[in-house]
Amino acid sequence: MISQADFGERLKSFRKTKNFTQKEVAFRIGVSEQAVSKWENGECLPDVYNLKLLGKVLQTSVDTLLDTENDRPEKVIEVIKIGGAEFEIIEKPETILAGKIIYAKDYENIGSFNQAIDMVSEEEKQTAFGSLKEIVLPVTDIHMSVNFWLEKDRRAYGYVWEVGTKDQPQGIDVYKVPASLYIRAYTNKGNAQLIAKEECEIWELFAYIRDFFMPAHGFGMADNGAQELEVFDSFEHKNGYAYMPVIRL
Repeated sequence: MISQADFGERLKSFRKTKNFTQKEVAFRIGVSEQAVSKWENGECLPDVYNLKLLGKVLQTSVDTLLDTENDRPEKVIEVIKIGGAEFEIIEKPETILAGKIIYAKDYENIGSFNQAIDMVSEEEKQTAFGSLKEIVLPVTDIHMSVNFWLEKDRRAYGYVWEVGTKDQPQGIDVYKVPASLYIRAYTNKGNAQLIAKEECEIWELFAYIRDFFMPAHGFGMADNGAQELEVFDSFEHKNGYAYMPVIRL
């Protein structure tokens, strides 16, 4: 994943190594000096065409500029298949999630807490997302269930994106998810059939993983602060991955 702020720092470093000013780089690739300044300040990323031109001017590769060689991807360490279903055991690095988080302790009872979750509007979510700093790319909508397997006063629910810093604007909620082992499952037909459906939503996989898959394969719930995550790969939130934080028993 790409951090705009990290990219900006790398771009600035390569530019200074070549003893170019922002104005000189801008002139060579045909953009404004302001555009180069925005890239270096982490406000936005150049498009593919300008990335290629930057690589030529700075005599480096696009992969090096984007630092894709040093990405910290989730590492799949085991794949467990049950008929047509597939579950991945992954090591997920520490992540910072930010956006709108609702805490059960702020409400009289679990009913009002659940109601508050449902009442968060799309406008509220987009307003929060629009003010986030150092958004990690590619952007994915994430619904985070905090401590939903514990007593209600410790629960929370978040509509969040991954970011590169805890330093976010006032009014933005932040949750730091520690590195952890996870079970990951996708909402495909094979996994849906385990719960006797042709199609399923992400949240429906959590119960199966916790009640059936984990006991059968020697896993327990993690207690290190990692949380259940619904990570969507469609704008309509119809498909995506269920992430269940676990430990080996």
